[in-house]
Amino acid sequence: MNSIELILAVAGTALQVLLILLLLWHRYLREFRFFGLYLLFSVLSTVLGLVFRNHYQTSFYVYWISEAVYVVVVFLVLQEAFRSVFRNFYTFRWFKLSFPGVAILIVLLALLRAEFFRPPNHSRLAVALISLKIAVGFLQFGVFCLFIVLVRFFHMRWRQHAFGIVLGFGISSAGSLVAFLLRSDFGTNLNQMVRIAAPLSYIIGVAIWLATFLKAEPERQEAAWAATLTPEQMITEIKRHTKTVKGILGR
Repeated sequence: MNSIELILAVAGTALQVLLILLLLWHRYLREFRFFGLYLLFSVLSTVLGLVFRNHYQTSFYVYWISEAVYVVVVFLVLQEAFRSVFRNFYTFRWFKLSFPGVAILIVLLALLRAEFFRPPNHSRLAVALISLKIAVGFLQFGVFCLFIVLVRFFHMRWRQHAFGIVLGFGISSAGSLVAFLLRSDFGTNLNQMVRIAAPLSYIIGVAIWLATFLKAEPERQEAAWAATLTPEQMITEIKRHTKTVKGILGR
């Protein structure tokens, strides 16, 4: 770990600690428990990485075990934010299963990619872990895009904090995702780029979270949700859009 990486790691951890204190002060953890757990785990894993940075074997296991845990925790955080916004639609079983279904599909595709497109001289485990990292990045960015589409499609009000969480993940994943894709395809030649791009994009994501939670969220009572479509209205809206599309296609 060079001096630039060390500065980025310390800066990102410091911002995360500030964010945790902010969440505790305003009691936002009651609504976003998994997000708080994610931040605590992230701080802990970074501290362990810094402590063992001069012990190659130990730092290797700390890093990849942390990444494996991240897969689960990030999934729970995104599910939490997704449910916070679209809770009215969870009366439909298909909608309730849509998010985990898409997430599992992305992970399976990543593992298949690792199995059938494994670069030479790379162990199966190393490629699988990198592919899983890429899959989580795709999931984060994909949920961000899905949020925008669904909120606009169903004419819903923005939930500032939930959307801010997803936006932060989307931005932080964009930089690291490109870097890891290049790393998986071109090998160690781009190691330096990966090691800087990932923490730098993550710092931007944490800054977005701080900016999000520094602002008071709009009213979250039932009156504020009056403009949100009910499940029945949602079906009517889907039928209306489907009819419009069929009219355009001449069917």
